[in-house]
Amino acid sequence: MSEQPEKPEAHENEEVDPGEPIAALAGFEGNTSPGFMMRVRRKIQRRTTTAQVASFTWNVPSIVLLELWRVLIQLLQLKDVEKGSRT
Repeated sequence: MSEQPEKPEAHENEEVDPGEPIAALAGFEGNTSPGFMMRVRRKIQRRTTTAQVASFTWNVPSIVLLELWRVLIQLLQLKDVEKGSRT
């Protein structure tokens, strides 16, 4: 064991040559079934939809309260109306 800790920053910029593929593992490669791909897509879509709904339900109440606050402020502000102006 070395006494000096390795610096991960030193290895980030270096390109690593993965070498040639292992011939024994090449036989394990196989095609996936269309059903598997559909299940993976559906699972990803479900998680994405759930994340969007959660984000929507978290953010909407604060946005609505902010807009109601702005309406209240506008209603309470006194507007100076000069004689003869039509605004």
